Parts: sequence; structure tokens; C-alpha cells
Amino acid sequence: MRGVRDTAALAALLRDLKVRSGLTLRELEGRAQGRGDVLARSTVSDMLRGTRLPGPGTLAAYVRACGAAEEDVPVWLEARQRAEAAGTRPSEPAAEPGSADTGEPVRRTRPWATTVRLGGMRWWVRGRMRWRVLGGAATAGLAVVSIWTLSAAGDGPPSSPAPSDGPQAASRPLRGFAEIRPARSPHLCLTEGRDTRGEYLHAVAAQLPCEEARPPHTYLRPVDPSASRTTYYIEWQHPQQGRGCLTMRREGPGQDLLEPWPWKSCDATRPYQHFHIESADGAADRYLLRLEDPRRCVGLRGNSTRTGADVMVEPCDGTADQEFLISSVA
Repeated sequence: MRGVRDTAALAALLRDLKVRSGLTLRELEGRAQGRGDVLARSTVSDMLRGTRLPGPGTLAAYVRACGAAEEDVPVWLEARQRAEAAGTRPSEPAAEPGSADTGEPVRRTRPWATTVRLGGMRWWVRGRMRWRVLGGAATAGLAVVSIWTLSAAGDGPPSSPAPSDGPQAASRPLRGFAEIRPARSPHLCLTEGRDTRGEYLHAVAAQLPCEEARPPHTYLRPVDPSASRTTYYIEWQHPQQGRGCLTMRREGPGQDLLEPWPWKSCDATRPYQHFHIESADGAADRYLLRLEDPRRCVGLRGNSTRTGADVMVEPCDGTADQEFLISSVA
């Protein structure tokens, strides 16, 4: 925190604080209101992009909403004073992790694929890792955001489907843009989130409000279109990051979680990327997602219905948390 000397460095640490909180702008605004504070989403968006130095009241409300301890608020305010005294701003707005710097308000508040570590900033660019160091140091060290970029030779940018009105039975054969919703929580959609235990720091699949679920856009793609009973890639498409497929982690702290892999790493020889989609107990509108081993199903960690709960692969047990609605998105 003592390394903050300008608006850009302060904005970088504020973005890091938001990533660690796991909260959306809307959730931050609601938490601030619950404390009697005012925290407008538009103001926070500008603050995170580095286009506006936040006022002391706004900064205090923001760090409290992110879960910072009350005794940490003065430290943040001192960092703001140093940034204000420097009177410097970035020549161009700083984009949030995982978003392109277009000058337009950032709609997506969750990073496409991020991890917070010590050291510097590393960006995956076409399969090679390049290192950059963030300006400004937090108390524990420099925040690091690792953003994976997806690319596929000859593939143009993904199209953006229009949102659907709600759950509906998936058509046969399954293919195309879709929403995958937990049957018990149809207002939530499977999309990009974070490990709720904090053990694995890359992006993983989780359930979040459907209005916040795009991008990435979900596309069901048959592994073998000519097969009568094919498995599917659950493909994620992003207007900046490109294409990826959900892949089960087989070892390490994120074991059994689903994370997006670059599309070039998705192929027919990797069964831990292939999903069997079948009716749940013959129901026309509910589906099981089986992966690799037919005795293992996709479900929610701890059978949770909470917003942000992460998706994981677990033994099939017939419980409702392993049933999903699949709606096509025209």
C-alpha cells in the first residue's frame, strides 16, 4: 500500500480488492446500502478503471463493502491522499482484468480468468507467458493477475446470442448457444466464477445470476457430430478472450473443479473435456452432465444453492443439485 503514488496504482489495488472479494458491482452497491453508505455502480466502474480518483467517502464505502476491516480504512485513505497529491492519472483508462480497453463502461465485473499471486503480472498470449509488473505494491506484495487468452487459427470472433426469456427444454440434437441452469436455482446460470474455498486461484465454473452470466457465452459443441450418441464440449466464447472449453482438473488444489482451457488444448483425446448430456430419470426438461467416468456427475459443491457456489465433478448420487435445465439461446 505504501507504494501507491498515483491514481493508476491505487486503481490496480482497488481492482485486486474486488477480485478477492468475489463480489459484483451490484452486490457491492447493495452491501454499501446495508451499511448506510452510498456507492453508485457507475462511480465504482470509473474508479476501478482509473479514470476518476474516488472521494474519501466513496473509497471508504468501497473498501468496507469489499470486506476490509475498519482499521484498514485509514490506510486506504492515506494511499488516496498520496495519489491525489501526485496529481497524476493514466494517459488511457486502465481496463479491468479480462476486458478490452474500449473507453466504454465495463459491463463485466468478473475477470475472464484470473489468479491473485505474489510477484508480477503475467499474461498468456497465444500460448506464451509474458511478464509485466503492476505499479504499486500492496502490503503483502504485488498483486498478480493471470489472464488467459484464447485463440484458434482461422476462427473469427464469436457471435453474441440474444438472451433467452427463461428455461426451456433443449432441442435434440443438442448444439448451439445455450444457458445451463441448476434445476433448483433456475435464476442462476453456469458461468465464470472462483473457487469459494480460495484454494485454486484461476477461473472456474460457478453459478451466478443469469443477467451477469454473459460473457462468456456458452456453446454446446458435439465432440463427434457424426456419432448417434456423442459427447459435448461445453465451450465458452468471449468477445475479447476468444474460445475455450470447460475441463475437469484432475489433480492439485482445484481437483474436480471445471476450468476453461484454451480452445487449441481441447480435443477428442481428452475425455475430461467431454460431457455426456442425458435426461435425469427420464424427465424431458432436466439433464445430468456426466464427465469421463459415467459414475461421475457435475454438481454444486456442498449441494449449495447460493450465488457464487462453484461447480464440481462428484459421484452421481441422484440428488437434485446434479440436475440442470438447458435452454437454447437464439
